[in-house]
Amino acid sequence: MNTENNGVITPTVKKLIIPISDNSDFFEGADYAVIELIAERINRIRRLSAVVRELEVYCISEFNYDCEFMVVDYEGDPENGKVATKQFEGRMECITLNVTDCNFYWTGYYKHTSIRWESESVPLSALVEDGDYDLREAVCGGQEAA
Repeated sequence: MNTENNGVITPTVKKLIIPISDNSDFFEGADYAVIELIAERINRIRRLSAVVRELEVYCISEFNYDCEFMVVDYEGDPENGKVATKQFEGRMECITLNVTDCNFYWTGYYKHTSIRWESESVPLSALVEDGDYDLREAVCGGQEAA
C-alpha cells in the first residue's frame, strides 16, 4: 500500500506477464504466468532478496500460488501490440517463488506429472518501474488483421 500526501492509502499493484518454459518437448503446457503483485508481496520479495545477500546464499524459495497461467490465443486480437492470451486449462502444483540477490522467478510442476516448469527471471529493478512488466511476444506484421 502507498500512502499519498493526503494520507489516503491506495493499493499498489504491479502486473507481471512472463514466459514459462518446461522440461518436455511434447507436453502442451502454459505459455505465460500472470502475477499481480500487491505492495505487501513486493516488499516481501525485496526483504527476501536482502536476506539472500546477508546470508550469502543463492536463493530463498517459498510456496506461492499468486500465478495465473495463460496460453497464446492465436485467434484472438493482439493486446497492445502483443500476442493475445487465454486461460490455461491445466493445473499446477508445488508452485514456489524463488528470490535471489538480484531477481526472482516461479517454478512448479504440471499437476499429476513430473514435468517441471520455470518462469523467466524478473529483475528486482522491475518492481520500481512504472507500468506492467509484460514479456509477451510482439505481434508480427503478417499476423495483424488488414
